[in-house]
Amino acid sequence: MSANPIYNESSFAEAALEHWRRLGEELRTDVDAFNRQKGGAAFSESGEQEYRVSNSGSGLELRIYVDPEDHLAHYEFRRTNDHSAGAPEGGILSMRMGQSGVEFYSSDQPLTAEEARRLLLDPVLQPPSV
Repeated sequence: MSANPIYNESSFAEAALEHWRRLGEELRTDVDAFNRQKGGAAFSESGEQEYRVSNSGSGLELRIYVDPEDHLAHYEFRRTNDHSAGAPEGGILSMRMGQSGVEFYSSDQPLTAEEARRLLLDPVLQPPSV
């Protein structure tokens, strides 16, 4: 057995959902900070399992939703107006046990909370200049 403090499915599921909720709070905080500087972004929740971030300036929307049974967060981007040349590809973040509890992983690489938020928000809030 691992030295991991969360070793059973029930405990992991609870910790994963708490990690998901924390992501939502941090995304909201990042959008609020962006709006104080530039404006035009919005954060919304569709129930407890989906977050959306849109930016009228970039013409993009992020939709991220959790699959609690499989411990995955799926994300996708879509155009919302003609300000964007196109939407980047989406992907999946898995939730696994890491050094300090539940962490997001992308392509089998652990992501810090900051790295996960940048992966999700940069295309919407900081699109490349054309």
